[in-house]
Amino acid sequence: MRARGARRGAVAAGALLLVGVLAGCGPGGSPSSSAESATPSAVPLEGDRDGDGQLSEFEKQVLARNAPREVALADGTAATVTPGEPLPQPVTDQIVAEALPAVAEVSSIDEFESFDGRKKLRALADRYAALLSRSVVIVYPDRSDYWNWEVSSDAGDVAVTGISGTKDRDATVAAAAEWVESEDAYLIVVG
Repeated sequence: MRARGARRGAVAAGALLLVGVLAGCGPGGSPSSSAESATPSAVPLEGDRDGDGQLSEFEKQVLARNAPREVALADGTAATVTPGEPLPQPVTDQIVAEALPAVAEVSSIDEFESFDGRKKLRALADRYAALLSRSVVIVYPDRSDYWNWEVSSDAGDVAVTGISGTKDRDATVAAAAEWVESEDAYLIVVG
């Protein structure tokens, strides 16, 4: 009989504990922390995509990627770049100005100098991609007026863009613009 009484007492205590948990109270009658964290906050947290009231590392990265940023310009001023919007003209002009010497090297008859110019264009695209948190595509002419492109390394191999160089400037720029639009990237046209 004693064993049966002890079992009944344990079952009753377990049932009371279960009722308390379901009611949102812990063993001491106080609200449990799981009930508190399940309650959504009155004010939605910016960037909280899953609605849990906290920012995960991924959500923090998305917020950082989409935050406006200042770009220092050569004249000592700064321009604000807002992701998802076109680059401000002063930023575009600065990238073009920085790309011109490398484009001149690409246009060289010297094969090594030409290759070196392409490496400099890729490095320039990489530098601005890191600053802007977006891929950067630079379209430029070579020595035979063949329109090529360099894509920042964050976009991977240039073959993934599907952009084919051509003698037709407008066709190359249109293909690059289509890829840039689909990838939320920036397009810079030199020349």
